[in-house]
Amino acid sequence: MMYIHYCKYCRRIHMLNGHKKYCPGCKGHLAELKISYLKYVNMPLSERRQLRLSLADPARLSACTVVPKKSCDYAKWLQLSLSSNVEHSHSEHYAAYSH
Repeated sequence: MMYIHYCKYCRRIHMLNGHKKYCPGCKGHLAELKISYLKYVNMPLSERRQLRLSLADPARLSACTVVPKKSCDYAKWLQLSLSSNVEHSHSEHYAAYSH
């Protein structure tokens, strides 16, 4: 998926695939924005420019930034789901594909 990122060091908006952490231009830390790819692409050029200029303000940037989901949350969920004693009806077929 495509995500919209902003680099506060080079003050550029990047459309990157995946949740990237570093700017491809200056290698600074990126902030992932809440705006969707389709919404950003369909914005008029003047609104895009205004968005980019407004993100230079730290308060505005923090309001538009997505809180990153930590991978430890996924690891904890995975551990809980694997440790549960739920028996799946198709679990006996896994052994046939493990060879």
